Amino acid sequence: MITVAIAQALAEKHGEEIEVAGGGRVRLLPLRGGEDEARLREAEIAVYGLNEGPLSFRELIDRMPGLRWIHSTGAGIESFASPELQARGVLVTNSSGVYAPAMAEYALAGMVSIARDLPRLIEQQKQRRWNHEPVSGTELYGKRVGIVGYGATGRYLATVCKALGMEVWATKRKPIVTAGEPVDRLLGTEGLPRLLGACDYVVLTASLNSTTRHLLGDAEFHAMKHGVGLVNIARGGLVDQEALLAALADDRVRGAVLDVVEPEPLPPESPFWTHPHVLVTSHISGGSPEGWARSMDLFRRNLPRYLDGDLGDLGNLVDLADHL
Repeated sequence: MITVAIAQALAEKHGEEIEVAGGGRVRLLPLRGGEDEARLREAEIAVYGLNEGPLSFRELIDRMPGLRWIHSTGAGIESFASPELQARGVLVTNSSGVYAPAMAEYALAGMVSIARDLPRLIEQQKQRRWNHEPVSGTELYGKRVGIVGYGATGRYLATVCKALGMEVWATKRKPIVTAGEPVDRLLGTEGLPRLLGACDYVVLTASLNSTTRHLLGDAEFHAMKHGVGLVNIARGGLVDQEALLAALADDRVRGAVLDVVEPEPLPPESPFWTHPHVLVTSHISGGSPEGWARSMDLFRRNLPRYLDGDLGDLGNLVDLADHL
């Protein structure tokens, strides 16, 4: 029987074993640390994501000499993209797309928060102050949103934004527009400055790798349309945070909603915690029971293919070379 090292929260939901479609079972080993670490040598599959267990990723793979397949419970795989794993021939699948509804809803809420200045209104409520304003904030309708990283989540968000009457621009490494795509303009990565200068809101949904670290720096913030709203639901490393603070200080950025920061957790002394135009949440935009269930459903669909040796047919199979 194959042993699967799995995040504790998922193990609690699924018990000690998983039945595989077509017959057979796999044993689940919760990532608790302690005495269970010795049993990791038996495992050849890991179901793991960012900050989901007592072991860092480096500690995990050092204890799993027989590791052959990692299923990431998240979409980002920067933790797993290493020359060592590539050399070992370890397969990696991710959960791209499964959290798209939750993340798109969060991004939409973030844009509404900026448009209507909800942090200020919430503060008024705390003060029990009724401050009726005949005109308070702006609409999303008719505004232009730029989605940086047009993958599964970006596409879902684009659909929602179009339904609200927004104009949608997006960037993608290979900007091939197919029929029915919910975008008004799809640009290559070289078109990022053009998107930044044209859009009222910018939402980051791109993956983090060596080419996208600090994708938004001082030059990019200066290229942005004045008074832009920024929502980051991807990775904190995409943004130079000092450059963002400077852009907030001179109102180039009207407001920012940050579900991801660098480092995580965000240190208590960070000015983002108390900034009047910043909302910080703790990397939870994709966190929903429905999303977790879809991630495990994807893993369970892949299990019989893995056991049958149909490795090239694994759903959401990632080419590590694209992320080094």
